[in-house]
Amino acid sequence: MQVLSTLEELDAKLAECQTAARTSDDALRQVFSTFRMNISAQLPADPFSAEYRTYQMDLYQRLAGTTYDVSNERSKFDVAAAVLRPFPYFTGSLDTVGRFTMGVGALLHAMRLSPGVRVLEFGAGWGNTTIAMAMAGLNVTALDIESDFCDLLTSRARQHGLDIAIVNDDFMWAETVAEPFDAAVFFECFHHCADHMRLLRALQRAIRPGGRIYFGAEPIVERFPVPWGLRLDGESLWAIRNNKWLELGFKESYFREALKRTGWTATKHIVPGLRWAAVWEAMRPHETDAAFEAARAAEASVLRPLLRMAASELQSALVRFRHR
Repeated sequence: MQVLSTLEELDAKLAECQTAARTSDDALRQVFSTFRMNISAQLPADPFSAEYRTYQMDLYQRLAGTTYDVSNERSKFDVAAAVLRPFPYFTGSLDTVGRFTMGVGALLHAMRLSPGVRVLEFGAGWGNTTIAMAMAGLNVTALDIESDFCDLLTSRARQHGLDIAIVNDDFMWAETVAEPFDAAVFFECFHHCADHMRLLRALQRAIRPGGRIYFGAEPIVERFPVPWGLRLDGESLWAIRNNKWLELGFKESYFREALKRTGWTATKHIVPGLRWAAVWEAMRPHETDAAFEAARAAEASVLRPLLRMAASELQSALVRFRHR
């Protein structure tokens, strides 16, 4: 693993990435795994302070070569081609397709939602999670800042005969929601939000009482070196410097505190063997006991008739035994 400390070293590695990308997606990702950056600096002590956020945005400007604006998250591409073969399939990499599919599967597996539930998906992107949720019977509203992604979603929904509401706006559209949703979903996109505290507060308006927020395959790990900030692994550096995207990571303890300060608490769901695809399910603290009791009641309603049936069969067996 090569540890870089200058932009000149970084640009040399990114040139290697460009060469590898012309070979294959797998070759590109192999180069990603060979380097990271180490930036030595004294961080402001309070990760919730304006000074801390300014530090991270200044670091972004240094790496990206431009100031951050939400419009930097836009990504232009060939919509017609993507309708036929969207990401991850166009990469031609079974590894990339497999990992992405497992991540989506882990998210869907953790979502305790019934058909007809109204779901707001943030950063819908290529629409794979959107299509999967809609085909499973959820009433999905998909939000994305990139108009090409919205056009792609429109075409893919039509292709599958699905009714999906599509909103072309940024994350803070949540502050304008008039009819709260039953759930919100972030799949590999929450880490692009430049003001995550503002967004978490806005979700209090966007999600109805008893509702849920699901964060899937987000870079939220306790081993992250700072409370929150730019990720400095090879792939993230490529995305920041080449694409101008914001690539944040979060320490797990910080993320829990951020949720707490904005009126949420969370449960972490992990599918064995897929820790990188962990799903965080957030709810309002005062609703957790009610949710537990509801789940226990639902479980009891299923088990009760089974227990009665088992007891009846046991009694019949005992009667037959006595009359032998």
